[in-house]
Amino acid sequence: MNSGARRIIGLVVGLVQAVLLIRLILKLLGANPENVFVNGVYMITQPVVVIFEGIFAQISVANISATGVFEPATLIAMLVVALIGWVLQKIFSAH
Repeated sequence: MNSGARRIIGLVVGLVQAVLLIRLILKLLGANPENVFVNGVYMITQPVVVIFEGIFAQISVANISATGVFEPATLIAMLVVALIGWVLQKIFSAH
């Protein structure tokens, strides 16, 4: 039972991390937020990222045709999600 719970935790953390990574890349590349896919990724990840907004300022990166933004809140969210997943994995493996 513990291995099943650990697999589920790993799956959920992995999926959250993947979507947050996609958000980070889209922001860095200056993706069009009006695009359906981009907007969907931003909407799905916003509840996780909003908690960490304002800790550090966003950094704009000028590109040839678009302005990308390095969003530290997304990176912090990824680190916190990884830490929570690691702690949960340790809890379920201790028994």
